[in-house]
Amino acid sequence: MIKELSIDDVKLIEKVENNFPTFFSKNSIFSDFKQNAFTKYFIYMEKSNIIGVVNYYDLYERFEISYIEVLEVYRNKKIGSLLLEYLIKIGNDKKIDNITLEVNKKNVYAIKLYEKYDFKVVAIRKNYYDNEDAYLMERKMM
Repeated sequence: MIKELSIDDVKLIEKVENNFPTFFSKNSIFSDFKQNAFTKYFIYMEKSNIIGVVNYYDLYERFEISYIEVLEVYRNKKIGSLLLEYLIKIGNDKKIDNITLEVNKKNVYAIKLYEKYDFKVVAIRKNYYDNEDAYLMERKMM
C-alpha cells in the first residue's frame, strides 16, 4: 500500500528510522515539514511497516525528487518502480511540466530504473557527491 506521509505518522517513522540510514529520520522529516511547505513524502507499507519512501518537492509546475529509498531486503521486488509510478501518476494528475532528480553517475541500478520511466540525462553536476559526479535527469510530462 502506498500512502502520503504526514507529520502525524510519528510512530511509523520512529519504528523504522534506523532501517533507513541514508535520509529517513524523525528529526529530518519534522524539520522538512516545519521549514519547507513544498516537501512531500509518501511511503510504501506492508503490514504496517514502512519499507520504501519517496521524498520530493512539489514546486508548482514541476516535481524535484530528493530521494527514493527501499529497505535493502525488499530491493529488486519492483517497490522502487511502484513508488516512481505513483509519483508520475500524481504529476500527471496535477499536470506538471517535468520531474527532475540528481543521481550519482555510478549508481547504475537507479539510472536504469529512471531510464525505464523516460528520465533523460540533461546535465552533469561535477563533484556533486563528495568528489563523485551526478547526472541531472529529467522526465518531461507533457
